[in-house]
Amino acid sequence: MFLNNNYVVMDISTKDAALRLQVSPQRVLVMLRDGQLTGRKVGSTWLVDEASVTARVALNASAGPPWTTKTTMRILDALSDQRPLAPRERALVQRLEPIDLATKIAQATTVRRYTTRWMEDVPSHLELTGESAIDRITPEPWQKLHVSFHAVHGYLRDAENLHLVERAARMVPDSEGAVFVYAFKGASFPWTRTPVALVATDCVRSTSTRVRSTGLTALREMREQWLQSIG
Repeated sequence: MFLNNNYVVMDISTKDAALRLQVSPQRVLVMLRDGQLTGRKVGSTWLVDEASVTARVALNASAGPPWTTKTTMRILDALSDQRPLAPRERALVQRLEPIDLATKIAQATTVRRYTTRWMEDVPSHLELTGESAIDRITPEPWQKLHVSFHAVHGYLRDAENLHLVERAARMVPDSEGAVFVYAFKGASFPWTRTPVALVATDCVRSTSTRVRSTGLTALREMREQWLQSIG
């Protein structure tokens, strides 16, 4: 247990994390490296942030195959801007609860973590999301939500240009880094600004209980508004 950004972080072993996630300890190490879990290294031993495991369990709660990236993007547009959907996609949004929607949306993206000594240079290379853009989905002061201004969460505008962004922002891959770089699987980022439904979904992935709750509340409200808009 240690204090991070004024709240208590509970650590568990990779073995315990593996049991809760129903994966191998080796898979937990991969998830730490890829930014799907957060943790810290003490000597040669990894300790996993329990909140990140809890969040991952929630994101893994939905059964069924992942959506295609195109389906995910159309649903994000619908929830963000109250746009209509084709019957099959409309049925998905009507059937799934907000946590399940967050799960499906998150499955379409990857997250890599980096460190850099020049954090102030990073935001200009990314479209901000999650807690880095949380002011777009809630009027709550950031201090109440345990948001860290020492971390940056954002999407690559072009997934193929990752190495250019790494060089321009002088980022080094680091499983404990404070830069979280998101990308859609097999597709470039199609928006000029991160849709609010995507900001909310990425907040649901947070290890902060309050940030996660804020994202889930915003996503629930967007879904309810969308359901009302389609009659």
